[in-house]
Amino acid sequence: MRGVRMRGVRRRLAAAALGLMAGTAAVLHVPAEPALAATPAARTAAEPRAGVNLAGVTDWTVETPFVDVFRTARDWVSQATTCPGVTAYNCRPNYKWGEGPKLETDANGWVTRLAADQYVDAPIFTRSADAPAWPAGAHEEHYHVTWEGDGDVTIWGGGQILNRGTNWIQYEPGAAGNRFLAITRTNPSNYVRNIHIWMPGYDAVSGAAQVFHPAFLKSLSGMKSLRFMTWMLTNGGSPFKEWTDYPTVARSTQTRGVTPELMAQLANRVGADAWFNMPHQATDDFVRKFAGAVRASLDKNRKAYIEYSNEVWNGTYEYPQSFYAQRKGLDLGLSDVPWIAGMRYQARRSVEIFRIWREVFGAESDSRLVRVLATQSANETVGRTMLEWKDEVIGDRPAYTQADAVAIAPYFHCADRWIPGDPTSYIPYDSKATAVRTQVLAGGVDRLLDACQRSIDGPIRAQIKTYKNLADQYGLSLVAYEGGQHLNALDRDDATLIALFTQANRHQRMRDLYAQYLQLWRDLGGGMFALFLSAETPSRYGASGLREHQDQPLSQAPKARAADQFMQTVGQLPLRVSAPTVTRLSMQSGRATGGAVIRISGANLDAASSIRFGTVTAPFKSVVIKGVTELVATVPAYPGGGAVDVRVVNPAGASAAGATSRFTYHAAPAITAMSRSTALTTGGTVVTLTGTNLTGITKVNVGTLAGEAVRVTPTTVQFTAPRRAVGTVDVTVTGTHGTSAVVPAARLAYVNPPPPAVGTLSATAGPSHAATTVTITGTNLRSATRVTVGKLPASFTVLSDTQIRAVLPAQAGGVVAHVQVVTTVGTSPTHGSTAFRYIAAVVPSVFGVAASGQQYPPRTVTVNGKGFLWTTRVTAAGKSVPFTFVSETQLRVTLPAAAKATSVNIQVVTPAGTSPITANNRYTYP
Repeated sequence: MRGVRMRGVRRRLAAAALGLMAGTAAVLHVPAEPALAATPAARTAAEPRAGVNLAGVTDWTVETPFVDVFRTARDWVSQATTCPGVTAYNCRPNYKWGEGPKLETDANGWVTRLAADQYVDAPIFTRSADAPAWPAGAHEEHYHVTWEGDGDVTIWGGGQILNRGTNWIQYEPGAAGNRFLAITRTNPSNYVRNIHIWMPGYDAVSGAAQVFHPAFLKSLSGMKSLRFMTWMLTNGGSPFKEWTDYPTVARSTQTRGVTPELMAQLANRVGADAWFNMPHQATDDFVRKFAGAVRASLDKNRKAYIEYSNEVWNGTYEYPQSFYAQRKGLDLGLSDVPWIAGMRYQARRSVEIFRIWREVFGAESDSRLVRVLATQSANETVGRTMLEWKDEVIGDRPAYTQADAVAIAPYFHCADRWIPGDPTSYIPYDSKATAVRTQVLAGGVDRLLDACQRSIDGPIRAQIKTYKNLADQYGLSLVAYEGGQHLNALDRDDATLIALFTQANRHQRMRDLYAQYLQLWRDLGGGMFALFLSAETPSRYGASGLREHQDQPLSQAPKARAADQFMQTVGQLPLRVSAPTVTRLSMQSGRATGGAVIRISGANLDAASSIRFGTVTAPFKSVVIKGVTELVATVPAYPGGGAVDVRVVNPAGASAAGATSRFTYHAAPAITAMSRSTALTTGGTVVTLTGTNLTGITKVNVGTLAGEAVRVTPTTVQFTAPRRAVGTVDVTVTGTHGTSAVVPAARLAYVNPPPPAVGTLSATAGPSHAATTVTITGTNLRSATRVTVGKLPASFTVLSDTQIRAVLPAQAGGVVAHVQVVTTVGTSPTHGSTAFRYIAAVVPSVFGVAASGQQYPPRTVTVNGKGFLWTTRVTAAGKSVPFTFVSETQLRVTLPAAAKATSVNIQVVTPAGTSPITANNRYTYP
C-alpha cells in the first residue's frame, strides 16, 4: 500500500552509470570566449563543503521532517462503501482499493463532499517492517489529530486510538505498518479541513512555531546546502507547469511537492544554502513566482543554487525530462541528433531561468545566486556540448559565461574486472552479465569493497580531474549535485544481491571509502558536494541514505560518520576528534614500485581521511583489533626512491613525522643502455647492460626466457643471451627491489647467425688407420649440427661460437679430405686451411744407432731410419723402451742400464709392421 517509490533518484542503468553514450568522444577544447569574473556566490560554491540531497516527503519516510505528520500523508484515495450499516473502514469482504466515486476537493486538496457510498482515506505512518517505529509518546504526551469543520475522522489499519473528542483524536501509531487517516463523513457546507497530526509534545501553537522536528534538524546539522530535488518531485515526470499547479503552505499534504516557503524555512533553520531544481516544463511565470517566494523567505545570508530539472543528460526511462528536452531541442532545430539537441536545449532553458532569477533578486544576484549547469560525470563531451552552446535566444555569449558552476555526480559504482580472464570492467549489478552476479556473490563483501576502492582511485579520480580542468578552463566552480556509493540491484528483487549490497553499506570500510572519497574531492579542487541521500532504508532500490533512518547513531552509520568527520575537517562542525599519531609501521622500507601492504599502528586513527607517503596518497582500510583501530594501506609508488614520512590525516590534522613513521623506498633497477642490440638465435651472445641500482640483480629477463648473468656491478650487468627464435624482445632485470621497467634502450633483436666458416685446424694430417682429434677454429660455429671430413661424419663438441673439438674418423692413406661444419643456416666453405691429409703407416727400417755415455746408467740413443711417422712402440732385446718421436726418420730412445759389451737389437713398431733385425739396428753397450 506504499505506492510507487520515486525510483529515479535511486537508480542508474549501466550505460548511464558508466557514461556510455553512442557517438561521443572526449576532445580537448579551448573555451570559445572567456568567462565572466566569478561572483561572490560562485566563489563560495567553489569552497569544499558538504551538503545533502533530502529524502522525499512520503508517507513511508524514515525521517520526521515535520512535527505535523499529516504533511507526509499521501493524497486522498476515494473508497466505496460496500457494506451498508457497517463502518466503511471495517468493510472488508468486497473491498477494492481506490474504486470510490470521483473526488471533490478544493484548491488546497481538502475533500469538500462525500457521496452516499463513499469515504476517503490517506495513507500515513506506512513505514516498512524493517524500519524503526514512529516515536512513541511519553507519559501523557501522544499524537494529537485535530481538524476543522463538521465531519467524522478516524485512523484505521494499525496503532491505537486512545481517546477522541470533538475535532480531535489522541493516538499512538505503534509498530511499523500501514495506517490510514479516513474521513467517513463531511458536511459540504463546513467540510473537514486543516487536518494536523501533531507529534508528541506539540500542539497547534507550538507545532506551528516549530514546523520541523528537532531530531530532523539535528540530523542535518552542519550541512551547508540542502538540495530539494526530491522535495520538488523533479524526477519521474514533474507535473508542474503553471504556478497555480504547485502546492502552497495551505495544501492538505506536502507529498505532492513542498512549497518554496517551507524549503527556504528549513534552509534557514539548518543554516544551509538552498538548492532548487526548476521543473522541466515550468513556465517563465512559474519560475518568476517561485524565485519571488524564495527571495521573500530565504535569509539574506543564505544562497540559492538554481538548476534546471535534474540529469537532463540521462536518457533512461525514469528521466522523462531528458526526452522532453530532446523533443524541444529537435523541434527548435538545435540539432538533428537527439542527445545533442537535448543538451543544447538544457543550456538554453537554464540560461533563461538564470536570467529570471537574477531579475527577481536584482542587486543581490551576485552574492546570493549560484547558477548551476549540471552534466554527466563520466562524459566530458556531454558537458562541453551544453556549456559551449549559444544561440539567438540566450544571446551571443555561450551558456558557460552565464553560469557560476558546473555540476557532476561522481558516484563510485564499484565497477571492476569481475569475470576471470575477461578484461571488461562490469558494474556489480550488471543485468546483462549473469556471470558478474556469480562472481560478485562469490567474492563477498571484502571483494566488493575492494572494487569500490579501485573505482574511487581510478575512474572517479579521473572524472573529477577532468571536470575540474574543464571548470577551470571555463572559469566555473566545480560542484557535485549528487554523489556517493552506487550499489543497487537495478530494481530487481534479488534478495541475495541486495543483502550483500546492504552489508557493504553497513561495513566499517564504507566509512573509510567515503572519507577517502570526500578527501579526494577536496584535494582535487571540488567545491560544494551535495551527498545523496539524507536517509533511506536499504531495499531493492539501493541504500543511498547516509543513515538508514533519521535517528540512527553515527556509530552505526558509517557513511554519515564519514560525512560528519569531513564537515569537522572543513569547519562546518566543531572539532570533536584529536590529531592522529603513528607509533609503528609494520614495514619501514619497500620497493619504489609500491604495492606492498603495510599496517599502521597509533592513536586516534578511527577518523582517518587519508594516508600520505610523502605527498602521495595511499588507499587504506581500517581494522579494529581488540577495540584498537589500525590502518591497512597499500604502499603507493615512489619512482625516484628515498625516504618519506608516512602521515595519517583526520579532521584535527596530520600525524607528526618521526623515526617510527619513516618509510624508505628502494628504487627499482633501471636500464639505460645495452652494449649491443642484436643476439643470435643460437644463443650465447654476450651482452652488457648499463643502468642504475643494479646491485643485487638475480635474474635477467630476455622476453619470457632467462639469460645467464655473468657479472654484476652497481651500474652494469653482463649476461649471455639464451637460444630463442627470431624476433625482438624486451630485456629487464629483477633483483631485491623489483624489476626494471621496459624501455626502448633494452630491446634485443634476435637474428639468425651467418653461415659457419672454418679458419684453421689444429692438425692438418693424421693416420689413415686411426681417428684423429683436432680443434676447429672459425666463426658462427655454435649452432653446428654436423661436422664432416670428406664424406665421413665426425663426432664433435661445440666449445664456443669460434671453436669445435672434432674426432676425425680413419680413412685410406693418401686421401686429402676437407673438414666442414654444418649449421641450420648453411655449410662452411672449403679452402686450403680446411684440408686434412691422411697418411698411411709403412714398415719401418733402422739404418743406425748413434750412442754415447757411461756404461751402466740408462742412456739415450738416437735411432735413424725411415717409416717412423706412426711409431707405436720401440723394443730393445724384445722389451719395450721409452721413446720420443723426432721425425719420420729419427727417434730418441732411452735404453736401460746393461753390462759392458752387451749387445741389443733395437726395433721400431708401426701399424704396418716391425723393422727387421739387421746389423744396422744392433747397439752394443760400451
